[in-house]
Amino acid sequence: MTNWDHRFLAMAQLVATWSKDPSSKVGSVIADGKRIVSLGFNGFPAGTDDDPSIYDNRERKYRRVLHAEQNAMSFAKRDLTGCTIYITHPPCARCAAQIVQEGIKRVVCPSPSADFLVRWEDDMREARAMFKEANVVFVEAEPTREA
Repeated sequence: MTNWDHRFLAMAQLVATWSKDPSSKVGSVIADGKRIVSLGFNGFPAGTDDDPSIYDNRERKYRRVLHAEQNAMSFAKRDLTGCTIYITHPPCARCAAQIVQEGIKRVVCPSPSADFLVRWEDDMREARAMFKEANVVFVEAEPTREA
């Protein structure tokens, strides 16, 4: 990993703090080389009610929430072919499918915690399979290094 990888992963950590979800804060940065293309965090669609009570209702929250990766890709408003996406958590299979579809060629995220693996291991396995099939480089690293 380069210094820029560490910088963008740290930036994704900062962006994650912007999420209003009290239980899951996820951030994402899309970069083309050293240039930021887009940022995203998990939350409800723009213009919809983001009342905290909706976040407290798990079923309702999951029906509404957009993942950080989805928001970053949506807000990019440009071709993402060849870009790198930095995410604070390993991507789910649905986000991985969209990452592949957008032509993003590299995914960088921290190694998952044990409790994250318990909940998301099957999803992560499917995401990695898609990345391998589509020749998307998947890098796991800790974002603790000084950049």
